[in-house]
Amino acid sequence: MDIIILGGFILIVVVLGLVYLTKALVSPHKLDNIKKLMEAGKYQDAINSLNTFLKTEENNPLAHLYLAESYYYSGNLEMGLVEYKQVLSSGKFNKSATEKIIRKRLADIYMKFGQFEEAQKEYLLLIKLEPHNYEYLYSIGKIFYDRGMREQALAYLERVQKITHNHAPSFFLLGMIYYDMNHPTEALNAFMNCLKLEPKNSESHFYVGMILKAMGNFGKAITEFDESEKAKESLLKVKSIFQKGLCKLEMGDVENAIADFERSLKYSTEDTNVMISIRYTLGLAYEKQRRLLEAVEQWEKVAQMRPNFKDVQLKLGQYEDLRIDDKLKDLMTATPTTYEYICQKVVGGLGYEVIESTMLGDDTVQIVGVEKSQKWRNVRGGKVLVVISRSNNDIMEDEVAALVERTKLQHGIRSIYITTGKFVPQAMRYSENRPVDLFDRQKLSAIMKSL
Repeated sequence: MDIIILGGFILIVVVLGLVYLTKALVSPHKLDNIKKLMEAGKYQDAINSLNTFLKTEENNPLAHLYLAESYYYSGNLEMGLVEYKQVLSSGKFNKSATEKIIRKRLADIYMKFGQFEEAQKEYLLLIKLEPHNYEYLYSIGKIFYDRGMREQALAYLERVQKITHNHAPSFFLLGMIYYDMNHPTEALNAFMNCLKLEPKNSESHFYVGMILKAMGNFGKAITEFDESEKAKESLLKVKSIFQKGLCKLEMGDVENAIADFERSLKYSTEDTNVMISIRYTLGLAYEKQRRLLEAVEQWEKVAQMRPNFKDVQLKLGQYEDLRIDDKLKDLMTATPTTYEYICQKVVGGLGYEVIESTMLGDDTVQIVGVEKSQKWRNVRGGKVLVVISRSNNDIMEDEVAALVERTKLQHGIRSIYITTGKFVPQAMRYSENRPVDLFDRQKLSAIMKSL
């Protein structure tokens, strides 16, 4: 009886040994075949085979790693996350299933899910495994920056600099941090270091241009924006062209500034904040050239997208009569020479004879006139000094006072100030007890209709 029991025990041991030996020999072979499926890009086939395999060997860490990798590369990140965590929880690693590989994958998945804090935790654990891996340090710094924690980001990027000076992304991010913190010299140095390593880095060229523009070095800024305009990313291209236009506008080159603004609109496909700024500024440039209907058209589009953008409502209010009052439109949009002629007709319509006319810039005319005697045709009355402005700016008290003083110096008997805009209350009060008449846009429009 004892011999039978002993024989049965030996048989069980042999069977178990054979099963173990079979698994030991067959399992690696099966996983090798599955790995070949993965290498061939047949991830769904690999997933099916691995799920079958794990029914019998549910604790095999390499199988779980292969399944995690297959899910990852097939785009099923949710299931990939589950499987990577399964490998970590087992605590069993080998040359293929290392903690480093798994944590890198987890960090990447968390980043794609927007779970930045979780990703950061993985990178911090990776730093413990590889203290001198500057890519991990950079990633931690980048996450801190994206979370708005610039000081913490700066600390990790400085650690990168202690390890290597050949990592362009770190220089760029340093530049962005210094730029955000309004440290232009440090930012410029960082961006230039980035460009030494990556001469075609469009974003670095853009921010170098922005810094130079802020310094008033418009020529060199334009050169940098020329480089950043080459970017494949459309928004950066649009912003670069727009900034070139702003530089040219500052330099007084209105014509070429307008050309850049118009070109940037052609590249802009969405109603972004940048497009709104472009349209508003293009309106200002048109206004400088007296292309007022085109300016109003741009401001109307801005108002449709964002009614409270800057002073767009005020701008539209200043020119609201243009579409309904043709004579006022003619005055507002006329060339300087024609504008001066129209102003002379206005003065004539007030009952004065023009004896001298002077342009004080493209938008202001000063006219010396005399009263026409109603009784005696060839008898002239007292001298008047008239200023007509189409700048649409509010006329201040000191401007009216200056006209009154000039009239006294010319021995005139009366001053007249005419504007397409309006007078501030202080200017109106100043005129009440003085020999000066004030005509705002409404009164000017009435005069012109009578001509």
